[in-house]
Amino acid sequence: MNLRKAAKAVLFCVMAAVLYLYLYRVLSWKDTGGDYQSAMDTFYTLDEDVVDVAFLGSSHCYCAVNTAILWEQYGMAAYSLSISGQDMASSYFCLKEMLKTQRPRVVCVEMYYSNLEGYQVKGNLYRNLLGYRISRNFADAVESIAEDEEKWDILLKWPIIHTRYAELKRQDFEPDPQMRLYMGWETGFSDVEDIGGISVYQGEETLEIPQETEEWLLKIIALAREEDVELCFFLAPFGADERAQMQYKYAEKLARENGVPFLNMIDLQEELQLDTARDFSDTGHTNSYGAEKVTEYLGKYLDGHYDLEDKRGGAQYTLWDENLVMWKHQKQNQILRETTDLGLYLDSISGLEGYTVIMATRGEYLAGDGENLAESLADMGIDESFFQMEGAWVVEDGAFQYGTGLEDGFRHMEIGGSDAVIHGNDGQMHIIIERQEYMRANPGIDILLYDNILEEVADIVGFQAAGDYICIR
Repeated sequence: MNLRKAAKAVLFCVMAAVLYLYLYRVLSWKDTGGDYQSAMDTFYTLDEDVVDVAFLGSSHCYCAVNTAILWEQYGMAAYSLSISGQDMASSYFCLKEMLKTQRPRVVCVEMYYSNLEGYQVKGNLYRNLLGYRISRNFADAVESIAEDEEKWDILLKWPIIHTRYAELKRQDFEPDPQMRLYMGWETGFSDVEDIGGISVYQGEETLEIPQETEEWLLKIIALAREEDVELCFFLAPFGADERAQMQYKYAEKLARENGVPFLNMIDLQEELQLDTARDFSDTGHTNSYGAEKVTEYLGKYLDGHYDLEDKRGGAQYTLWDENLVMWKHQKQNQILRETTDLGLYLDSISGLEGYTVIMATRGEYLAGDGENLAESLADMGIDESFFQMEGAWVVEDGAFQYGTGLEDGFRHMEIGGSDAVIHGNDGQMHIIIERQEYMRANPGIDILLYDNILEEVADIVGFQAAGDYICIR
């Protein structure tokens, strides 16, 4: 009897543990600034000693540094453990956490928070602390950063994360497959704001930064020396006021006095060839256009000042290869979203691997006789039936799959991780992905581009027949 009771108790404990772990995975804090991406989560999945260049900082860092470009151009195995609102104290503890498993040749610290201290936004405090695995370093970080009344809640995590039940999404139960490729940089092509220019402080006078922040900066420098890691401080470009720039000059002086280079990219904006009408998502952050310029400058500097090996082709670095493929798709998709000429668009998607293309025609869809499209369509494997009937044509990974006429009714297919329906109804063709209908031109030609790698609709564009194929988005 006692053995049976003991077995029941053990079984209960096992089931409770399994349930707790499942609920924790679902409810755990997952984002750094949205989009369910966590630099800390992905960091813990890395093999040991694969990161050669590490980046630390806030959103100014992960918006400005594209690690895929560093891999593509130089073979630098870079990882950005940057998190929204990360202050200098959090950067210190992130560096300690990274050094448990990685031995980067150089650590680049973004300096936006070098003139600030503490957390005014509670969500940023949670983002910077809840991602840690339980360890002495995690406890030290909580002790140093959190207010006394919330330390135990953060240490236990559950009192905070259990309230997320009201905001759960599909990604909490079925993680986005792109999550494992998140290297700490965030794509932002669609957010473009003309910030009107960035003024540069020309004076020599400096202003002291908060004393506690200065102490954390010195601790970062001391830790790097102790661990024989080289440091590089940089300030991503943004619209800083004169007072802030005077404080950054103080931080730069402090860094150089301690033998640490400081790249002030506000001062370098002309050398970077920044376009303030296109390269920023807001006054504080570069978008992906600006990040390309910042990253290319950083890559050239790192390549010229540090002894970094080209790791491309290494068996341990397939994650960086996959991350580069994702970046190339994101960039290709943006180029297509900016293309407004039908012929050029068709030529761009002809033979395009990793995509599914669905073309649908509606009404009097031909502008003129359409002969100028024949060659482009033929390159995609679409024959003269395109000019003879309303319908839909499907091309996958650059190879023609099938065409269907308006009268053929219903066609279902799976593309990537989504259900797609091509449906002839009410006298016209419909394209439906995951129950959402995509339709732009009537009469005219619709093109839906589905990215099989990113598992998302990359573009939906219509070309209105009336007016010689006017682009409609």
